[in-house]
Amino acid sequence: MKKNPFLYDLAKSKPAVKKPAGTVQLAYEKDFPVVKGQSAAMAMVLLKKGGIREPHWHPDAWEFDYCISGTARMAVVAPDGVWQHFKVEPGQIVFVPQGYFHYFENIGEEELRFLIVFNNSTRESGDDIGIAVSVGGMPRHVMAATFGVPETVLDQIPKLHTGVVITSRE
Repeated sequence: MKKNPFLYDLAKSKPAVKKPAGTVQLAYEKDFPVVKGQSAAMAMVLLKKGGIREPHWHPDAWEFDYCISGTARMAVVAPDGVWQHFKVEPGQIVFVPQGYFHYFENIGEEELRFLIVFNNSTRESGDDIGIAVSVGGMPRHVMAATFGVPETVLDQIPKLHTGVVITSRE
């Protein structure tokens, strides 16, 4: 039987990111070619208890986050410095405008599952900028002066890297 170009099994796809604290599965133009040029992609993010999706922003996309299961805490920071911290529960959606700094974490006892829709059909790590790569890419003396701490405090921050960071507070 010929493969259906309009159907993609996101739940059975190989995770693009697989970390002890969670996974990210993607439906974007490389694996789901029908979305190429359509400004559309999806991600299924699973965070285990205590899992954190690193603070980041998308210079090329907005996102809709739909909470399927679990409980999340999110923060969204607007370019004008206005910010909000809030809890997200199953059935709720969050809209993060393009270029807004944000993160989410699993604050519940069960796995957190977010279905995320982007208005960009390229792979997520190709259109997001995480805080780890941002801070890691700046000279230590600049970051130390910015935060008012000795440079040695920043020695544990990794240098530039690629990929989506999923970590855990546990």
